[in-house]
Amino acid sequence: MHSEIATALLAPGWAARRRRPWPAAVLLGAGVVAPVVLVVYVLLTGRSWVALSLDASFLAVLLAVGVAAIAARIAALVHIWLAAGRPRAFTRPELIVGGLTAALLLVGSIAVVEGARARASIAPAFTDAGGAVLYDAQVPVDDESVTARVAPPDRPRGASTVPTTTPNPSPPPEADVVDAGAIAVVPTSSTTTTTLPPLPDRPDSGVDAEALAEVTTVLLIGADSGPGRVGLRTDAMMLFSLHAPSGRASLVSVPRNLRRLLFPPGSALEGRHPYGYNDMANAVYVTVSSNQSLRSAYAVDGVRPGVVALAQAIGYSLDVTIDDYVLVDMQGFADVVDALGGVTMRLTTSIPMPGNVPGARTQYPDSIGPGVVAMDGTTALGYARSRYGDNDYYRARRQRDLLAELARQISVTDVALSFGDVAGAVGGTLRTSLSPDELADTLGVIGGETAIVESVGLVPPLVDVRRPDLDEMAKIVGAVRLALATGVPSGY
Repeated sequence: MHSEIATALLAPGWAARRRRPWPAAVLLGAGVVAPVVLVVYVLLTGRSWVALSLDASFLAVLLAVGVAAIAARIAALVHIWLAAGRPRAFTRPELIVGGLTAALLLVGSIAVVEGARARASIAPAFTDAGGAVLYDAQVPVDDESVTARVAPPDRPRGASTVPTTTPNPSPPPEADVVDAGAIAVVPTSSTTTTTLPPLPDRPDSGVDAEALAEVTTVLLIGADSGPGRVGLRTDAMMLFSLHAPSGRASLVSVPRNLRRLLFPPGSALEGRHPYGYNDMANAVYVTVSSNQSLRSAYAVDGVRPGVVALAQAIGYSLDVTIDDYVLVDMQGFADVVDALGGVTMRLTTSIPMPGNVPGARTQYPDSIGPGVVAMDGTTALGYARSRYGDNDYYRARRQRDLLAELARQISVTDVALSFGDVAGAVGGTLRTSLSPDELADTLGVIGGETAIVESVGLVPPLVDVRRPDLDEMAKIVGAVRLALATGVPSGY
């Protein structure tokens, strides 16, 4: 009977094909045909293993096939036992083969359970934004409608003077102009005339939209939450652009302390900050997420309101269409690195490390490097957050380097050996409007040796982050994206 047991393991139902053809066909279909069809599908589609492991729909099919294959083998074994007269004693070969079969079925069952847990963890990471871009730079601004919405005396588009009657029995011999920031107040004998400056012009990259038709841009967000912080601050912001026909890509860092971001006319935050956001760029997300009316104003199915507002602010201020986003909570980023077995970086200088985050798994040294440094998740997070030895702008560069190195070092073995942990870490820290295949392609490009042909930080001395010339910044971003389409370096 041991040969029949082995046959049931390899081809359940084969031994009963003559006695019970229909049940045998069902068992063969579930136990052999379905897995083979799934393998052929994977080979023919050419999907990467990263995309497959992140695709909740594929994992659901894989689980269904796995359960069917295990159930078919168990049913075939039961049939063999019944056909043999329900024996209670077994020969030594039968015990050996039966034990190996039971072990394999147990391993398969554990894999199915682990896969189900991974699928449940991964599913929330991918959100469907309905195919719409987060911010379309080609949508025209209707100046007349905006002017009507903010008509004097609130916020005119274009210079305006608004007279208001005030008691002034003793006018000064000459009119004194009092500088009130953006508003000049001119006292007169009977009225006070308030001069409101024009609203800022829409930043313009100066690049023809047709030239960038095949360039897509993803907003990469590294968010930092935790004890001592109010809400979630987006301390790492990068624009990843890809020219699909050539495979050329770019990374542009947007500094967290960039001020005076503009919002699209007619948007909720533009109504509150018509002359530019009065806080740093990394506070836009928390400003929206902590206010019910703003959350409602920026509500988009499948996307967090803070992400929508941030994408609109960066897209409008830099005149760039933002097609998708990837949000990673940096606290969970450490878990991803640990689940992948760590990351190795070659550092050219010594990097002072910041204070360790509360609840960290390990304690890193006061500094790391120079040289080759093997980092666990906690150390990698400290490396990405540190700015004591330099500043925010070097930190942005380190974040780009760390992201590229981690993407380059991801291996099938690392993911396979700890798939449940990787899935749990990804599901707990990642949110994106990209599909699993698009995310896998993005990681592949970022981790490639030659794909990133432009890497720019919008930082001093290139940019004054406190009093930024957004029009000039938009031209820089436009030149970088144009370089992807033409193959001619931007020079930045």
